[in-house]
Amino acid sequence: MPITPCFDPTTGASGGASGGGGTVQPVTAPAPTSQAVAAGGTLSAKTFSAFTDPGSRIDNYVATTTTASGSTSWSGSGLGAYTPSGSADGDAGTLSLTARDSSNNPLATAVHSYERASAAGAGWVNSLTIDLTGLSSTTLSAGSQVVDGVTIECQDAGETVGGGAGLSAAATKNVFVDVASAFSGNVENPKLLVLKTTMSSWGGSGTGHAVRARMYSAGISSVGAAPAAQTRFYPSGSAMRLQAQWQHRYPTSTGSFSSSSSYDHAGDSAVTAWYSHIAVIRGTYYVWISKTLDVPTSLEDLLTPDAGTIVAAINAYSVVGTAAYFPATMFAGLYNQSASSLAKLDEIKAYEYR
Repeated sequence: MPITPCFDPTTGASGGASGGGGTVQPVTAPAPTSQAVAAGGTLSAKTFSAFTDPGSRIDNYVATTTTASGSTSWSGSGLGAYTPSGSADGDAGTLSLTARDSSNNPLATAVHSYERASAAGAGWVNSLTIDLTGLSSTTLSAGSQVVDGVTIECQDAGETVGGGAGLSAAATKNVFVDVASAFSGNVENPKLLVLKTTMSSWGGSGTGHAVRARMYSAGISSVGAAPAAQTRFYPSGSAMRLQAQWQHRYPTSTGSFSSSSSYDHAGDSAVTAWYSHIAVIRGTYYVWISKTLDVPTSLEDLLTPDAGTIVAAINAYSVVGTAAYFPATMFAGLYNQSASSLAKLDEIKAYEYR
């Protein structure tokens, strides 16, 4: 007689043919989602879309956070909302929601990715730009005045600014522009001031025709009070010669400046447009000139100067242990030595490393 099979050839199940049970319906998770926010931003709460469950197999859900970086956690139940907490710049990961049956067997998993961007690294932030040529054409008085929102201080009356021309400075007379708003007041932050000067032509050579572009902590009221530094440049033979001059006392003292040795920009004696760069970290100054804007690419770039950068520092301490080296005031200035070599201050740019 024929042998009865001990398994169901249609399903592979043992115990003989089934009585015709239905096919198990699969559970399908919603499509993956994601969110990304900028540094300093806030991650949004997440509510998952419904799973497709034609057989009504889902009994409960369990959420799992997998962190790629950081310590963001999520709290919630069911399909949500799930609320993030403890997030910080640079955090990233996934929030997974698994649907389970009544025996806690996993059926399907939905995935939500999140990312909060890392904060940008420190760098030279352009905190102020003043185009003095673009101001309203103005004849200035002695003392302090405001032109189109820019505070200018003059030693004597008769200086001019704007209308397509820079700020003038009569020979041996001081002019200053208030740039205090460019800096945060944090003494730890390196600072950089760039002053663009132009003139029609040089009237001679040597120190008697020098131009000084200045970074001073005090204006007309206390010219030369520390901290202060300046470029001094002038034609010398076929070269443009640079010296750094700086207030070597710490801080707020006045008196004579120290002068560095010189550096010659060969073949540039007739160049009439120069960018003076004065950077300072506490009482150490980095001073250079160039024919184009030359902002360091990084702090390391500043601290590894090339041959054309003069480094100078305070060497006479009138105060020791004073934390607040920089006062609340700061000025960009111009001083011309000769009436036949008169530069004008066209533009000021301020940078702070932060």
